[in-house]
Order: sequence, then structure tokens, then C-alpha cells
Amino acid sequence: MALLTKSKYMNGLQCLRLLWHANKKLLPKITLFDKHKFAQGHDFEEYVKKLYPDNVDLNGLDFKENLDKTKKAVNNNKTIFEAGFMIDNLFVRSDLLIPSDNGWDLYEIKSTTQSKPQHIPDLAFQKYVLEKAGLKINKCFLIFLNKEYIKNGEINPKELVVQEEVTEKVDLITDIENNSKKFFEIISQENSPDMCISMQCNKPYECPLKKQCWGTLPENNVLQLTNWRVYWKLLEEGIEDIKDVPEGTKLSDKDEVIIESLKNSPYISKEHIKHFLNSLNYPLYHFDFETFDTAVPIYDKSKPYQKIPFQYSLHIEQKNCSIEHREFLSEGDDPRPALLEQMKKDLEGTGNIIVFNKSFEISVMRKLAENFPEHKDWLQQAIDRIVDLADPFRAFYYYNKSQKGSYSIKKVLPAITGESYSDLEINNGADASMLYFYSHIKQELENKDKIRNNLYKYCGLDTEGMVWIIDELKQLIL
Repeated sequence: MALLTKSKYMNGLQCLRLLWHANKKLLPKITLFDKHKFAQGHDFEEYVKKLYPDNVDLNGLDFKENLDKTKKAVNNNKTIFEAGFMIDNLFVRSDLLIPSDNGWDLYEIKSTTQSKPQHIPDLAFQKYVLEKAGLKINKCFLIFLNKEYIKNGEINPKELVVQEEVTEKVDLITDIENNSKKFFEIISQENSPDMCISMQCNKPYECPLKKQCWGTLPENNVLQLTNWRVYWKLLEEGIEDIKDVPEGTKLSDKDEVIIESLKNSPYISKEHIKHFLNSLNYPLYHFDFETFDTAVPIYDKSKPYQKIPFQYSLHIEQKNCSIEHREFLSEGDDPRPALLEQMKKDLEGTGNIIVFNKSFEISVMRKLAENFPEHKDWLQQAIDRIVDLADPFRAFYYYNKSQKGSYSIKKVLPAITGESYSDLEINNGADASMLYFYSHIKQELENKDKIRNNLYKYCGLDTEGMVWIIDELKQLIL
């Protein structure tokens, strides 16, 4: 019989099909972004270990050696990292066990900035297995990152680490035994359980099988509608295709546009688009950041998971349609000081700064102003000049059925211009972030020059694409 591990147990809580595929090792290959997430957890854990210097660290040991050394450390009443326990084909490796009065305290280390609901059943499964193996668990704790911690010189583990007792919440979970029996039945099946698309596909994490499962839906399916309460209700009723949405279904104005666009695409509100274009002040500074983040801050004046901008692209468009392109891509180290100096010169002027989905650019600029107050005034002036090109698409003043319910630039650009990111080697922000980080910061990737060239192309298309989008909007109102 296969082992039911902690990770498989959590898979089972999310989706039985996910559990079956995980047990059969049939999940999609993990990406560089996935590896980065795992690395963040490991990096944080190393700082937690510094708080308990007199410990037995069993990380990296194989299965049998881990079990043997755990038994020895328990008998010696040691503080243990990565303690392994197996009983009745249930197996866990607990992040941290600390001896306490007549028993043990159990700690789960999470590289998040707060405790989350999914952390509780994770701990509950561990407690169940450990007690089944003969240990007395007194208290349960979560350890996570202090989101207010600001690096200033060497990392201070005491300030970086937060712990929260969750014993009462853990003790409220009483379905471990029943779930375990059900999950053993699933992993012993010869065939995968039936597919069941639901909100669980995204909770607590996006399922690695989501693309595969959702790929079975019709091209124009109800999950492309904007009101999630409506589309999940429709799906539960067996209605998958938008064309099958019953007459009389209460829909938002945006969803009415989505349905109507299947017959007459694209939908265009010329009056609203004209008003948006007339509000723009030239020259237009089409602007876009690329950023990376880490759980444990690596630069002074930064917090856990703070977005660190390492690149930007800028297309300056004059009223007469002439275009000038400027760009910045850091060579490595903390990119912010050099980026700010060049950005201050490049954005000098009074015209609107055009971005796509302004909350991101504004949040990055505000954090830069906070960390580097000498730049605060001009950054605030730049923020005041920002106009969000996503606004007319978010409001569905333009909508093409090829957008599939999305107003992201990756969907809008091909819908309105026919251009796309598909021919680029780097064609999304996550890849840009990871490839930069592991070639320039970690220096683990060798093809740095090629990556830089591809980063220039990707970020450049983000801003040149905004120029094209506005050109097309102008044509629509003629």
C-alpha cells in the first residue's frame, strides 16, 4: 500500500483527482517559478533554525535514516527539525518539534506573511499521525514571516519570525481518520476519479491539473463570465457553454456584453472610448515595470515579498505620433538606486504616464518613495500623471470574444491589434521575473546575455503594445 503523506493529504482535501495524480507521479513538471516558491520556504526555514541553535536537523536524510534518527532524537528529548514519523502507512515530516512538559510542541513553518486557513488541517494531520505514533502533542504553532520587517544590514531572525499558537483551531478538526480512509481508497484505484470542476480548482492554491481539467470545457464557457456566483451556479446545474445560458438568467451588464459578443464581435462603445482618448494629455509615456520578490528580503530597505523593480520599458509618444523608446535593465545587485536615477530623467515632463493595470505600477512607485524618500516628490508627481489603459477594457467599452472574459493586456493586444506575445521566448511576467533572478541575482543560469535580450523584447512589447492599442482605439471612433 502507498503512503499517505502530509502533502498528499492536503492534495486530497483540495481535489481527489489531484490526489490520485500526485500519488501516481503524474502531475505536470514543476516550473522555475514553482522551484522559486520552494526555495523561499527553505531560505526562511534557515533563519528559523538560528533561533534554536541546539537542535537536531534531519533535513536531507533519506526515508529510513530520517525515521531512525528521529526516534533517537525523540528518545533524547531534543529539539528536532524535519522529524519523520510513519504509522499505519501514514507519514509526515514535521518542520519543528520542541520538547515541553510531559510532551511536545508542534510547529509548522510557512513562508507566508500571515496564518491561513489551509495551514490548520496541515497541522491537524501531523498531530494525528504523531499522536498515533505515541507522542503527546501539547500545543500547535504556526511560524511565518513578519510582514513589517525591514532589512537593515544582517537579517535579525528574532525580528523576521512571527509565531502564532493555533492549538484550539487544530483541535476542532476531527475528520482526519475518515478522510485518511477515503484518500487511501482513492490512491489504490486503478483509474483517476471523475473530473469535478469547482471553486476548489483555485483553493487554497491553483491546482496543477487546472489547465488539463478546464481544457475539456467548451471554447466559450460560462467560467468566462465576470460574476463568479452566477457562473459557478450555472456550472453546478450542468450548463457549460455560454450559448446555453437560459433566458432570464440575471446577468451583469458586462456578462450581457460577453454573451452578445458571440453573435456580434467586437462590442464597441464609441462614446466612452472617445471620452477616454480625449482625456489624455500628450506626450504619452507608455510605461511598464518588471519585478521579482523573495520571502526573506535580500536588500536593505525592503520587506518580505516586496516587489523589487529590475527593469522598465518606456515608449514616449508625441501628439504628432513620433515615438522614442527608452529602457532600463539592471546588471544585478540592488537595481533600485540606478533604476530611480534613470527613471527620474526618462519620465520628466507633464504628459500622462500610460500603464496597463495601474495598481501594480503605483504600488511599486509608492514603495520606492517609502524606501528612498529623496525621490518621494517626483515619484508622487509621476503617480499623479498615471492613466490606466486597462480602464476602457475593464469597463467593457471594447470587448472581443477572443478575450474569453479577460481584460489583461495579453488578451487585449491580440484582440484589438492582431499582435501577440506568442512568438517571444519570454512571454509572461512570471518567466521574466524568474529568468532575471536566477541569471542575474543567483547567477545559476548561464545564458545571461540571451536572457537579457529576451527581457528587452518582452518588456518592450508591453509598452509598444500600448501604443498600438491606443492607435487602434483612435481608428475605432473615426
